[in-house]
Amino acid sequence: MSRAAARFKIPMSVTKDGFAFPFLRCFSIIVAVDEQHGIGDGKTIPWQVPEDMAFFKDQTTLLRNKKPPTEKKRNAVVMGRQTWESVPLKYRPLKGRLNVVLSSKATVDELLAPLPEGKRAAAAQDLVVVNGGLAEALHLLARPPHCSSIETAYCVGGAQVYSDAMTAPCVEKLQEVYLTRIYATAPECTRFYPFPPTNAAAAWDLAWTQGRQRSETGGVEYEIRKYVPHNHEERQYLELVDRIMKTGIVKEDRTGVGILSIFGAQMRFSLRDNRLPLLTTKRVFWRGVCEELLWFLRGETNAQLLADKDIHIWDGNGSREFLDSRGLTANKEMDLGPVYGFQWRHFGAEYKGFEANYDGEGVDQIKSIVETIKVNPNDRRLLLTAWNPCALHEMALPPCHLLAQFYVNTDAKELSCMLYQRSCDMGLGVPFNIASYALLTILMAKATGLRPGELVHTLGDAHVYRNHIDALKVQLERTPNAFPTLVFKREREFLEDYELSDMEVIDYAPYPPIKMEMAV
Repeated sequence: MSRAAARFKIPMSVTKDGFAFPFLRCFSIIVAVDEQHGIGDGKTIPWQVPEDMAFFKDQTTLLRNKKPPTEKKRNAVVMGRQTWESVPLKYRPLKGRLNVVLSSKATVDELLAPLPEGKRAAAAQDLVVVNGGLAEALHLLARPPHCSSIETAYCVGGAQVYSDAMTAPCVEKLQEVYLTRIYATAPECTRFYPFPPTNAAAAWDLAWTQGRQRSETGGVEYEIRKYVPHNHEERQYLELVDRIMKTGIVKEDRTGVGILSIFGAQMRFSLRDNRLPLLTTKRVFWRGVCEELLWFLRGETNAQLLADKDIHIWDGNGSREFLDSRGLTANKEMDLGPVYGFQWRHFGAEYKGFEANYDGEGVDQIKSIVETIKVNPNDRRLLLTAWNPCALHEMALPPCHLLAQFYVNTDAKELSCMLYQRSCDMGLGVPFNIASYALLTILMAKATGLRPGELVHTLGDAHVYRNHIDALKVQLERTPNAFPTLVFKREREFLEDYELSDMEVIDYAPYPPIKMEMAV
């Protein structure tokens, strides 16, 4: 919560319908096909591969941390009515999952009527009927309470539902396909799922394969694969890292670690429909991203406020030893001086320490930008700068991400942001910076009643620290997954008063973290 008096805060615009949530929920497909892409005859599965059934159960039931579902978090399985009826009666509804059945006429009571009367009440808690197609189901799952209670939505058939999944608008939300290839041909198949589709607008990457296996029952050979849509936005980052490590010049730097460096690069990330460019080839510290950005927006410069929340990204620069090395002997420990947040909210004001009240002092750039967008969205001076040459000597660290320009697409009612970053630590800093300015753009869009559009990230000295090279080589071997989505569980009256708990990142499926030491 901001310390500023209400009259100095930025009032939020009323959130328009749908702005807090994506229109459709992201989802995954899980399917088994034979060598001719057959999936069945609409009533039964023509092969028996117990290992595939076990994979289906585990994949659709267990959460991403491989733990069982809880009262507050589980997965959903979305299916057509025929698929529902093909499930043996004793397994309906599929246990531990929200069963979403698509039907133009049926009700929950009708679908549960074949079950023993004593089981119907409990089963009703695990069943939702959507009177429509897959798009209607994904729209439902994108809204409360399902946007928070459902971790992953799986499309499990049948043929028409799979077909809908591979066409607009649903295919744009398809994050992964788990496909079991059965190395046999079942002539009784009358339903098919050709994948990857030959007419697909997007390319698909093979993320992993289990390799060809032989079933212990019946001897059928099968192979389980995971495909993901080609994430060209994250690949921009990976290709830039690779280029720096291959062609960057060797330079010494302030930290003494040494770097490989190039000059001048640019990346673009869509923020539309609540997409959040949080890199997936390693887990990005979202809690730290969010808390630091909110700390900036409140104009704070006390690093202890972050450390108290177990966020230690500024500890090194706020230490007594580091401050003294910068000549800031009068600063209290963890007082970073007039860094980012101070310049954003009080540019030009005299800095008197982190305990002082600066209400009404200096230029409030954030408030000025918000107010200007509301009255003159075509303004070409929507600039936010943290680079104040008169105050650099007072800062623990001169700003690396120093200039942002906002742009309103008045036709689409979208707000975009271009960030210029002078010094770009590709291993640790840049993934953090991408997510931070994406969140800033999203919050500024909410404050001005617009939709988020695009983040354009322009990099000056883009470098890889020598002690990050081995870790980044591991990251480069990973196939990116689709980006997650940001939803708002609570709206605030003022921009500065948003908290981490007001937001939730959903459908985030990163690889494990990669340890890299910060150069100070």
